[in-house]
Amino acid sequence: MKVFLTLLLFGFVVGVWSQSDPYKRKVEGSGAPRMGNRFFVKNTLLEVFGNNEHHRKIIDKNFFKAGESVGGPCDICEQVYHQPEEVFEPESECVGGKGVSKVAHFPKTNILRTTHLIKTYTGLVLGLPEDQEIFKGNILEKSSYAFYPYGGDIEIRKSLQKKAPFNSLELKKEVLLTYCLSPQWQSL
Repeated sequence: MKVFLTLLLFGFVVGVWSQSDPYKRKVEGSGAPRMGNRFFVKNTLLEVFGNNEHHRKIIDKNFFKAGESVGGPCDICEQVYHQPEEVFEPESECVGGKGVSKVAHFPKTNILRTTHLIKTYTGLVLGLPEDQEIFKGNILEKSSYAFYPYGGDIEIRKSLQKKAPFNSLELKKEVLLTYCLSPQWQSL
């Protein structure tokens, strides 16, 4: 009986403790943090890098169309075709068929997802010209706010501070790429 009560109390404490921080929600049963899907990542990257045709193409080609490995199901009911081969709203397109409508809303971290992200980040960061808005002013502050608007990037800041001042375009891109590659900004 004593063991049962101890286990019951332990289960209650763990349950309360795990619910105490709404920003640390876990994917049910996995113990891993809940990751943002392709829609979340695309919107965040367009917000950081600028919402233009060039950036949308890089994100769509390297990440968004990866469907199953990056999460975020399509909605087959939203697909509106004006012509036989052209979808009115490309984000609603079920690339790869109807099966993509059954993709998990919240993906697990996996090597394929990481590969798609790295391809996307390098395509976005390495192609940026020096006159890009994010490079004007303090790149560390701007990157921090863009990816971690509510904080949580202390360790990244500490390690990058060692490289300051960020005078060259190469160092500025390194800061931006470091923030892109940090996985915590994708956690929901």
